[in-house]
Amino acid sequence: MEKLKDEQFENNDIVSKNYEDLEREKEQKLVNLMIEIIVSLTLKELYEESD
Repeated sequence: MEKLKDEQFENNDIVSKNYEDLEREKEQKLVNLMIEIIVSLTLKELYEESD
């Protein structure tokens, strides 16, 4: 019985870590997207000013 509880805690830890990793990855993708948008808009503005 004790072994089963230990396995459940291990599984919960693994699930929790995976969830945290997924959340971190999603946050990083969002940040990257925001950076890409800002750079794109800045470049567009620069190109328009140079014409």
